[in-house]
Amino acid sequence: MSDFVQIVDVSARDGLQNEKNAAQLSAADKVTFIRKLAEAGLTRIEAGSFVHPKVVAMANSGEVADLLTSVEKDFPQVIFSYLVPNLKGLERAKAARAKEIAIFLALSEEFSKANINQTVDESFANIVPVIAAANAAGIRVRGYISNLFGYNDLPFSPEIVAVRSKQLLDAGCFEISLGDTTGIGKPQQIEPIIAAIKSHNIPLEKIAMHFHDTFGNAIANVDRSYALGIRMFDAATGGLGGCPYANSPKGNLPMEELVIWCQNKNLRCDIANLAGLRAAASFIHGKLGKIAA
Repeated sequence: MSDFVQIVDVSARDGLQNEKNAAQLSAADKVTFIRKLAEAGLTRIEAGSFVHPKVVAMANSGEVADLLTSVEKDFPQVIFSYLVPNLKGLERAKAARAKEIAIFLALSEEFSKANINQTVDESFANIVPVIAAANAAGIRVRGYISNLFGYNDLPFSPEIVAVRSKQLLDAGCFEISLGDTTGIGKPQQIEPIIAAIKSHNIPLEKIAMHFHDTFGNAIANVDRSYALGIRMFDAATGGLGGCPYANSPKGNLPMEELVIWCQNKNLRCDIANLAGLRAAASFIHGKLGKIAA
């Protein structure tokens, strides 16, 4: 199996969307940050979100997409993705010339209601036409699944994870990112998830793991996932973001830690310029008024 680890940077969308000072960032600041990510070597970057304007941290995503034109010219190998919740959001993504979008499905009824005011089944039914319309427009669709290890109302259920992953793949997603939304996952829980995925004949190359570091288990979870065949991971430069319902100051797995893990394991990834990655983190931390960890 390949020793190449594919990494997806989620800091400019998932990260910033859950940072309290992100609404003050201009589109130009975001694009400068994204350019620094591309300069560091990243080839897959979440750039924004075409969601309801009440999500003020993402309100200028259309302007970001316009300003990204120069970055796209300089880094044609980079794929920029945008979160899209519905057909209206898809139209905005199409206007922004998006080549990739992401859609979202929670496994917990409580989380789904709190986040988008829909049941899990309603959410799935509403997102299927978005996937179909995106594919028809030549836009590939990444599926995000939240609550990988359960939630307040949801016991840990690898079978549910596998069933919903298969449904999203069958609906037209090209890959699935499994999110430990509140960072509660432990390494010993990875194997039953992988077993359930395999039992539904889902190729592991279509699965990414998206860990949060709420309780400090993110890298251990990455390590176990890799040992069991996963080769794709999400991370956020500077450890931005996290979950607004997790009640933790820690956010997503920091991209810097993931890259160092790769180096320590003698694994290849897109990032050769760790100093550049740290510079990007320092830049965005400064704009957010954060003290770097």
